[in-house]
Amino acid sequence: MNTGKEIETSRLWLRPGKNERDSSPFLLMLRNDGDFQQYCGARFSEENLSRFANYFERVNDEMCMYSLFLKTDAETFIGYVGFHREGDGTFELEFYIAKEYRRNGYCEEACRAVIGQLFGEGLSVNGKLLSENELYATTLAENEPTLGLLKKLGFTQHMTEDGATEVMQIVVDLETGKWEGIHTTKKILKKEQCLQKSDFGDIIPQNNQCNE
Repeated sequence: MNTGKEIETSRLWLRPGKNERDSSPFLLMLRNDGDFQQYCGARFSEENLSRFANYFERVNDEMCMYSLFLKTDAETFIGYVGFHREGDGTFELEFYIAKEYRRNGYCEEACRAVIGQLFGEGLSVNGKLLSENELYATTLAENEPTLGLLKKLGFTQHMTEDGATEVMQIVVDLETGKWEGIHTTKKILKKEQCLQKSDFGDIIPQNNQCNE
């Protein structure tokens, strides 16, 4: 879990996620949004919603989540940004912003701060400093807003010897037992791509290069 300090951006406070503080507003946000399939791959249901009850302090999971608060309203949770370790050892970016706060650039601003910190001096996870050289993101292939954001952040298509990483996943509805296929695509951002300080905030060193 995130054991680091707050991060400040021009408009946001990024606070280490805590279930006690953030779980209830997060679940309410998902319920009010109504359809979070683009977020988690599963259709909205109370059963699926319950899976996110302890999202910010998941056990046995190397992850680092920041809850987002506006500087103009420092008590209202508006979403989160962070990353988690996948089974293959890679780290994946994830984020979610409440509907009423979208299209304001908040998610991009928060992502740049976290990525800059991860690629720079590092982030504290379970009391240990973690710094990475690359970061992945996976989203539904038709999720144009997320794809657009990832492009702005500098993510490119993840390529293997067989070509672009695009997968058809099977998702089972826990309430009905029905299944459906979802088409996902994987993107990658490498530390060496962070060439300009302005891209990832004041955390990137003054020489405009990522830390080596």
